Amino acid sequence: MNAPAILRDVWLAAAAELESAEIDDARFEAEVLLRHATGLTRAQLYASLTDEIDPAAQQRFQTALAERTTRKPLAYITGTREFYRLEFRVTPDVLIPRPESELLVDAALDHMRQARIRTAQVADVGAGSGAVGIALARHRRGVQLVCSDVSRDALLVARDNAQRILRRPRAEFVQGDLLTPLPGPFHCVVANLPYIPEERIDDLEPEVSEHEPRIALTPGTSGTELILRLITQLPSRLHPNGIAVLEIDPGQEGAIAAAAQQMLPNAAVDILDDISQRPRAIRIVAG
Repeated sequence: MNAPAILRDVWLAAAAELESAEIDDARFEAEVLLRHATGLTRAQLYASLTDEIDPAAQQRFQTALAERTTRKPLAYITGTREFYRLEFRVTPDVLIPRPESELLVDAALDHMRQARIRTAQVADVGAGSGAVGIALARHRRGVQLVCSDVSRDALLVARDNAQRILRRPRAEFVQGDLLTPLPGPFHCVVANLPYIPEERIDDLEPEVSEHEPRIALTPGTSGTELILRLITQLPSRLHPNGIAVLEIDPGQEGAIAAAAQQMLPNAAVDILDDISQRPRAIRIVAG
């Protein structure tokens, strides 16, 4: 093992290595890996930049850095991802939560406030890490959450996140297909289902195409298969004035909104844009 080095030198060398591996935000990612290896907070790291790195921490850091240069996602290396100002545990069994999905939480919370729904039955369908549903339950009192997923391993991750994040865990975890195994009706259904067309998977960044669970990325040829099937289940599963917010891939909004309006003719159906002004979700409010 090499002699201990100065933290700042280790950080800058790692940033250069990540940049050579064509990784965006190389300096920031090197910092995250260094904090992960040393256990230092950001403030502690910046206060210690002229200190030597502990040899054991240096070894952990080099191992993590080597993993990242193979394009293994940062979140799978550190085991965590921030979502809606909360820290979620993630593993290769679940899709990594993304900022775009926070739109689902915002839309659901806004509707429950405006509709004055105090005790809400909420379903997070295809829950994965549970990020969307757990964020809802953390920020709204009276939410009774049930998470469904076809993957047992994903549900174990979601259960662990709920136990850590919710002050009073009030969630159920059910393995099964969409809303089929769940009781109902619900005041709110949120879903970030697989929606990428199968032919596009190999064109995605290696972090996604080679590392994230394929079952969480694509449902098949068109990408809309699961979302459209979930919509057929909504008429009997939404309370009057209940809301469903479904994440989509830009370009799918027309077909999915039309299907929702056909299945729920008295519902208000609209399209929500993400922070990049791209269509990202369909909002359905039952009539």
